[in-house]
Amino acid sequence: MKKKFLAAVLAVAMAVGVSFTGSGTVMAAESVTNLEEKTAADDQMEFIRISDEELSESIIPEETMNVISKQSGRIAEAGIAPYADEEDTTNTNPNHAVPVSNDSVYQGAIESENEVRWYTFTLSQKSAVTIFMQVADTMDADLYICSDDFTIVGGSASEGAGVSELAGSVLESGTYYLAIEGYEGTGNFAFMYFQSSVDADYEINDSTSSATNVALNSSIAGVIDSPVDIDYYKLTVTNTTIMRYSISSSMGYSLVYAGKSGDNAAIYAVNGDVNMVKMLPGTYYFAVLSEDDQYSATSIYTINFHKIAELANGGGSDIIGICEKAGIVFQADSDGSNCYVNGNPIDYSYSYVNHLSNSAGSQSYNITIRKRNDVYAYLGDGEFAPSAVYYHSSTRPAMNVGGRPALELTFYSDTDFYSIHCRCTGAYDMNNFWDETNVVQVLIDPSTGKLIDIVQFNYYYDFAPVGTNYITITRPYTMTFYQ
Repeated sequence: MKKKFLAAVLAVAMAVGVSFTGSGTVMAAESVTNLEEKTAADDQMEFIRISDEELSESIIPEETMNVISKQSGRIAEAGIAPYADEEDTTNTNPNHAVPVSNDSVYQGAIESENEVRWYTFTLSQKSAVTIFMQVADTMDADLYICSDDFTIVGGSASEGAGVSELAGSVLESGTYYLAIEGYEGTGNFAFMYFQSSVDADYEINDSTSSATNVALNSSIAGVIDSPVDIDYYKLTVTNTTIMRYSISSSMGYSLVYAGKSGDNAAIYAVNGDVNMVKMLPGTYYFAVLSEDDQYSATSIYTINFHKIAELANGGGSDIIGICEKAGIVFQADSDGSNCYVNGNPIDYSYSYVNHLSNSAGSQSYNITIRKRNDVYAYLGDGEFAPSAVYYHSSTRPAMNVGGRPALELTFYSDTDFYSIHCRCTGAYDMNNFWDETNVVQVLIDPSTGKLIDIVQFNYYYDFAPVGTNYITITRPYTMTFYQ
């Protein structure tokens, strides 16, 4: 509907309002006059764009962990060899395994082919253990994590001389052995040992394939406990969603978008903010990493995936209004039709019918807002623009919802769709009011899309001289519009 035509429509509504007496009616008439003037001035909302291009995923180099391409030839023998009777006190004997501690580097040598060097560690509680080993170019050495009965419970055994090994396991409390076995050749080796119990329930999650499942509106605490640690998380959305993701870290860690899966999956930055995104249905991966090799088994990071609101799939996508603080997302086609809030179709229809009679007189009330295809949400600028407000309470609500954020909208048409028919006699004669109009301002519940209350013109709040009816609304929010 063109602006010029809308101005004429609202001028008619304004004229109808002026024809009634009473201070409330004058207030309503002034509000409609303001709306008509703003509309006639051709004010437009200022829009910010949601990117047309998908957000680029971060390219993160990944270390290959727990690759077992060959089997140990001698580890199992440790459980049956009579080491207690040997005079050898080097750490080729598991009885003389070298104790290791967190965040430490150890060096050694394989002096003869197929030799095994033993180390040991004890966990007081369930922990994630990571070992990174580098070896000389003259040998192929492997590392294995064993339980106290010498059963292999983890490790890394890659093919090739000089190839580094990376092993990671989540282990219950107890004593364990780390066996470094020379597979071919001899030479020096060095390894780093790390352990952490903070996020053992999420580890090992160092790749997209092992990513930890998270849910929207959730927070997770974790640690980057080694220089090779990268923590991956994945979340799945079934409806188009506006989300903000964030990280709190004293170590300066980053939380980055790391990929997607699903035929319809796509993610877009909102207003150039890569941490506030529009996500289509699909699965998305995010990674926590240290970009300057900092790490700590005790410095905890916290990540958040905050769902601002869901959108309506396949509808009302031309204009989107977002109020992050109120948790409200408003959608509408460019002409103000097909409106949605938080993915819910907006239903502004209303009906109140009541008939009363006594010796003092009669009262007949029939107040109706009809939902029709030729009724549009006003999308101009100013006080009548769609907005997020806080609804405290009212005495004549259409729906009792308690105090909460709400969406305030003004609807209009070229024909009347809002009727107020109140016939009263006798002592109630002052309550007479009879009108039909084509403009109304209402409050909509974001969680259902249903009408909470009529803001203006409201017969009970703006006209009826008898009683103590009221509606209380405050405006602590700002809504930003995107197109």
